Amino acid sequence: MATSEKEQFQTLKRKHHQLLREWRRKRGLCIICAASEGNEDDHLPPKVLLPKSLRNQNIEFLTYPACASCNRISSDEDFLFSVLLSIGLNQESIRLDQEPSDSDLLALYRQAQCQLEDEAEAERRKTLLRRYLGKDPRTGRDAIDILKLPLNHTTTKIVKSIYWLHTGGDVLEAHNPGWWIRPFIDTSKINFIEKHLKVSNADIQWGGRFIAHYTIGHPTNGVGGFISCSLHFYTNRSTAKGMNWYLIAAPVNTLINGVSLYEQCLQILGPATIEPRK
Repeated sequence: MATSEKEQFQTLKRKHHQLLREWRRKRGLCIICAASEGNEDDHLPPKVLLPKSLRNQNIEFLTYPACASCNRISSDEDFLFSVLLSIGLNQESIRLDQEPSDSDLLALYRQAQCQLEDEAEAERRKTLLRRYLGKDPRTGRDAIDILKLPLNHTTTKIVKSIYWLHTGGDVLEAHNPGWWIRPFIDTSKINFIEKHLKVSNADIQWGGRFIAHYTIGHPTNGVGGFISCSLHFYTNRSTAKGMNWYLIAAPVNTLINGVSLYEQCLQILGPATIEPRK
């Protein structure tokens, strides 16, 4: 991180620690489901997305409160997400039976191999992956169909944790949002750069390996439960690189001129990826 980024992150970290202490004191809810006590810690970003070999004294994870059930679900899906990054970012090397030349991508690739060789977890993880086996159309060999991997839980929990942190403890799920989730977006489009990247907050980042750009609707401004957020993995700070997601959460329970933000987004964006609770 550059000096200004380090200072920005240290300020964010102090705010995070204070909020987490207060949350523990009052036995606050899980910020993923908003239904059970958040008595366990999950990490932002998920640890498995940053292999141990890439971590040093400059890599600091934030944590947020999750219940045991949400944390268990997270563990499996975070593993699948790490496999997605490993395969999706290294497809040409894999097809050529070569190891990636980029050191970050090589770390992801080797981590995935170790995860599938771990004696305690290997069989369970292989069983998880078998559900998503398909054929590589170019080689005819068995391959993971990365388009079928279920990643909505991981991406939405990241966004929920960012919202919780930057609203001083407002739980996004309590607003009953609908979600629009766009995977594998092209971040080089001028419209996306001008209307999102250049005007959004980006204080949560770990080098070129994970960056979040977001605009939050704060409850004190009457737009609680809204967030527009893009998640960028292994881009090396370049557009059209790495793997990128764009998410919008729009709440049913927040009204603008008598109409819920969810209904307004529905008119503009079409059907939601995840509909609100009935």
